[in-house]
Amino acid sequence: MSNSTSISSSASSSMDTGKRVNRSMLSKNQTCTLEKMKSLYQKEQQVKLLHLEAEIETLLLELLTIRERNLISQNEK
Repeated sequence: MSNSTSISSSASSSMDTGKRVNRSMLSKNQTCTLEKMKSLYQKEQQVKLLHLEAEIETLLLELLTIRERNLISQNEK
């Protein structure tokens, strides 16, 4: 009986170790996945930021052009 109890205890212990290893691997996989998602998200945000900065620059140039035209037309009057 004690031998079967020992085997049962040993099997239970190895199952617990297996669960811990699986949890550890899952945690590492989740961490890698989260890091990849963050990286992709950051790149996407950087692209959006660059597009917005370019749009702002374009709008500012248009505004300056309009102001210059208005000044020229006022000077001609």
